[in-house]
Amino acid sequence: MIINYVLIILIIIFFNDESHGKKKINIDGVFYECKSPKNSFERTRGVRNRICFFSSEDKNDINKRIKNKKLNLKRKFKKH
Repeated sequence: MIINYVLIILIIIFFNDESHGKKKINIDGVFYECKSPKNSFERTRGVRNRICFFSSEDKNDINKRIKNKKLNLKRKFKKH
């Protein structure tokens, strides 16, 4: 019976896609993972103001989101 519980816990841990070592940042409702993992100080103290490095695909996606957001704001507040 205990072996079943241990087996279930191991399956949950190893097949979970969520990474616990990497910092995630929410940008416009989408979470992006940083390339560098959290160090032990950040994990134990809950430090959140560390600089985050993104992958090139994430960086391009973030830049597109920012440009689209700025264009939408310009269109919204454009004087006629």
